[in-house]
Amino acid sequence: MKRIRNIITFLVISFICVASFAQKQSLTQKADEAFYAKQYTIAVDLYKKAYADVSLNRQERDRILFCEAECYRFIDEREQAIKTYKRLVKAKYYNTQPKIFLHLADLERFNAQWDDAEYNYKEYLKLVPNDELAQRRLASINKAKQWMKNPTKHEIINQKELNTQWNDWSPKFLNDETEDKITFTSSRPSKEDAQNDVWTGEYLSNIYSSQKLKNGELGEGILFSVPDINSDDANDGEMVYVKIGKVDNYYFSRCKIYKNKELLCAIYSKPIEDKKSKNKNKNNKARNQKGGKEESTDGGSFVMLNLGDTSYNYLHPAISSDELTLYFSSDRPGGMGDYDIWKATRQSINEPFGNITNLGKQINTEGKEQFPTLRSDTRLYYSSDGLIGLGGYDIFYSDYQDGEWTEPTNLGYPINTQYDEIGIVFNKIEGEDSPSKAESGYFSSNREGGVGGDDIYSFYRAPLLFTIKGRVHNEESMQPIEGAKIKLSGSDKTNIETLTDKNGDYAFNNEQVKYNVLYTLQASQVDYINGEEKTESTIGLTTSKDFVRDFKLMPVTKAPIMLPEIRYDLGKWDLKDQYIDSLSDLMVVLLNNPSFVVELRSHTDIRPFPKITNDTLSQRRAESVVDFLFSRGVERARLIPKGYGDRIPRTLTSDTESEFNGKTYIFPKGVTLDEKYIKSLKTKGEQEAAHQLNRRSEFRIVRTDYISPEKLDSLEDAATKRPIIDMVKGTKPLPITTVPIIYTDNNIKLTMINGEKALVYIVLNGANVPAIYNERYKDAAVLDWDVAMAFLLTGRITKDDFKDKEKAFDKDGNILDESILIFKNASIGKHTADKYEVLVKKGMSEKMIVNKNGILNFGRFRFDKANGELIFE
Repeated sequence: MKRIRNIITFLVISFICVASFAQKQSLTQKADEAFYAKQYTIAVDLYKKAYADVSLNRQERDRILFCEAECYRFIDEREQAIKTYKRLVKAKYYNTQPKIFLHLADLERFNAQWDDAEYNYKEYLKLVPNDELAQRRLASINKAKQWMKNPTKHEIINQKELNTQWNDWSPKFLNDETEDKITFTSSRPSKEDAQNDVWTGEYLSNIYSSQKLKNGELGEGILFSVPDINSDDANDGEMVYVKIGKVDNYYFSRCKIYKNKELLCAIYSKPIEDKKSKNKNKNNKARNQKGGKEESTDGGSFVMLNLGDTSYNYLHPAISSDELTLYFSSDRPGGMGDYDIWKATRQSINEPFGNITNLGKQINTEGKEQFPTLRSDTRLYYSSDGLIGLGGYDIFYSDYQDGEWTEPTNLGYPINTQYDEIGIVFNKIEGEDSPSKAESGYFSSNREGGVGGDDIYSFYRAPLLFTIKGRVHNEESMQPIEGAKIKLSGSDKTNIETLTDKNGDYAFNNEQVKYNVLYTLQASQVDYINGEEKTESTIGLTTSKDFVRDFKLMPVTKAPIMLPEIRYDLGKWDLKDQYIDSLSDLMVVLLNNPSFVVELRSHTDIRPFPKITNDTLSQRRAESVVDFLFSRGVERARLIPKGYGDRIPRTLTSDTESEFNGKTYIFPKGVTLDEKYIKSLKTKGEQEAAHQLNRRSEFRIVRTDYISPEKLDSLEDAATKRPIIDMVKGTKPLPITTVPIIYTDNNIKLTMINGEKALVYIVLNGANVPAIYNERYKDAAVLDWDVAMAFLLTGRITKDDFKDKEKAFDKDGNILDESILIFKNASIGKHTADKYEVLVKKGMSEKMIVNKNGILNFGRFRFDKANGELIFE
């Protein structure tokens, strides 16, 4: 079965295939006349016979071959068209007709022969470089590959009970309320002696209906029974039904057939009833066409709408819900291309349509735009072969917003394919249309695998649902944080807050997270530094998704936090441009934590300046940092400048590098860079490097309860409605256990157990832990899981004390079994060990077990079982 649609989709004729018509016609002239009348099935046979006339010259033979190729293209004989165009390329006929390359590329793109199509588009653009339609179709190739690689989630089903070996297309709902019946157009034979279309060789098209079956599929089509809708001598189709009150109306396309004449199409509807006239014309005879009035033109109870010069085609009606705006496709003058979408309006249903306007270049192209459908009065669906798409006709939609049509959106694959997709209709949904709701309906396509030519397909896409959830942990202990506030802000002005539960979990459900929105999330909790904002986006997604966004909040520390290096000229306090980036981290903290008040601390080295004291110099340097932060929008009330001069020399918490004159010096952990220590350094370079470490800027969080005056004024007590002055929660420090001194000399007295084991107390990060000394135990030092968790929860250890850092924890913040924990400080009496490594194990009967290797970390020793002592050498 040839894959052809109603001939109303054909291009305007190619004038190179039009010759003068003499009284006595040759085969070539007869072929040209048939081509002119768009009777392509007749023309192609005549051209083949004419081409066999060897007396013709080369130029005329090539012209005939080109016209033959055009006929094949119009009647959708793609393979024959490709072969014929390639013969013309070989004959270099593209010098006369460059569009050979364009048509060849279009057909190859239709067959998904992407590389061949790309080559021929480029060859065409070499000859016609400014053709925007060809440029878009070339760009479509890469876009089509992307769409096919990332399909939407629509399920496409061929309606096999309805479709036939012929062409079935343009489904429409007959009743928008029940949506249990559709109408469609078909070129199947309506009766035994059905007339053929001389344009296509198919039967004349008619309008049919189909009832939806219990299984949800469409049943067999039957000829639509409304009188005069279908005719015996015309192509009828693309009917749209509208009902206002109790009045039914129908709009449809009709293309009359006249032998040896070009077929023209018009839109028909019921006649306007003149309510003032008592003598209505029951036969609906012709009305004067002048002045926009109707003309019956043998439409029976339907009349042809006057939409312009009748020498052009008007078809594919789409009507607004109030029946005052009609959209249609036409090749009338003044458009952008071959067929455009136009609009006609009227003030009441008792008036004829007028004010005909083109929808403009946002909708229309140099190609063909047809089959408009209204899903609502402000959303228009239509098919185009001129916009960037996958192949032939693709279905697009555009919204009418603020007096303009939005940029058309391609429905993507698999609704659109490299074939032709036309005539879409959607099942009604409750409320506002949104991808977050299920989407279903029908459309037609001549894609491979169908029953006939054009087939009707159903489509269904499950609702696109989105959620955002996550967990908030303590950055140091990896423990979940209960009661943390998560704020969700969307580009659609969404502002939602929720709190974490006892497990630190939060969630925003699919009613809160919408499609096509960019979201930002921020976590906050009292006595924690708020995390940076994180983003998630549902914009352009084609599948449902559950987003997961976890947060780690750093507890507020009272200890000063070093800023990256900020250097000043000698004796100066002006903040240099190259060191502004050093304040970026602090800016982030302040902006994300508007309740924080910080002290900006500046320190000098111990050497005095002749004209200014170190205290004054450091104070001015701290003030320069405050001035900068204030200029960037941080309230001055949140910034406390404090110059400490040289009064607090730096104590190093880790081995620290400092560079001077290109040489790097390393200073050990634990030293205090006071005057005595620096003077003890051997070289001038070492001393300067140490001075440099003392010259530093820090910040310290001193309050977490700041409320700006503007916000404070707006806060009211819920009960009294009086302004709230103090809404700040108090903070409770983590409990710290005092560690008693148990051992004072080299002989550690133990408590013996069964003559082989002994109890010894080991101090880990300042806490006493009773450990069983067992020389036969396989592991050097093992700590019970519950004890390790207690250390974590009391802040004595953090995730950074584990060998695997955060990987040592499960999603709930629990330490994983057999994780390696490294204590910064460990001691037995006065014997110490740095970076003391233990294995954390679950289900132990003792809090801690160590063997000989576990004690050797503290120094060489021997175990005196008789006296129950560990004796360190």
